[in-house]
Amino acid sequence: MEDSAVGTTRERSSVEDRIEQRVTVRATVDAVWQLVTRPGWWLPGSTAEPARGPGRATVEYGTDKRPYVVDVVRVEPKGYVSYRWASAFGGAEPAPSTSTLVEFYVRPAGDEVSVTVVESGFASLDLPDALREDEWKGNTGGWQYEMAALRARAEQGR
Repeated sequence: MEDSAVGTTRERSSVEDRIEQRVTVRATVDAVWQLVTRPGWWLPGSTAEPARGPGRATVEYGTDKRPYVVDVVRVEPKGYVSYRWASAFGGAEPAPSTSTLVEFYVRPAGDEVSVTVVESGFASLDLPDALREDEWKGNTGGWQYEMAALRARAEQGR
C-alpha cells in the first residue's frame, strides 16, 4: 500500500464507495415487499405507492421545501428493487455525478425474511473528499436506523 496522499485517497474512496447492511424480520415476504418498494420509504413522510417498475417519484422530507427525486431503477417482484437518489443534493434529479444507487434484496430465511440494503456510488459524487466522506458516514448511520425501523414496521404490520 502506498503511503502517499494519492494512495491513501484512492483506498479511502474504494472503501467508502459502498454501504451494506442486513436485517432479519419476523414477517412475511409480502409485508416486507410492500414497504421496501415504496420509493423513498426511508425518508419520513414518504407516501409513494409501491413501485411496480421503473419510474420517478418525488418525496417530501420534513420541513425541507425541496422534495427528493427518487428514480426507481429496477423491480424484480418480491426479491429485488433498486433506486437512484441524490441525497447530498436535496431536490436535484438523480444523475451519475450526484446520485447513489440503493438496492434492496429481500429473501426468505426460514420463518423470517432477510433484507439487505446496498448503497453504492459515493466515490462518483461530485463533492470534495471531506463532503463525500460525510455523506457516506451519514448514510451509514441512517441505514442502521432505517433498517431497524423497517423491521419494526414490518413486524407490527404497518
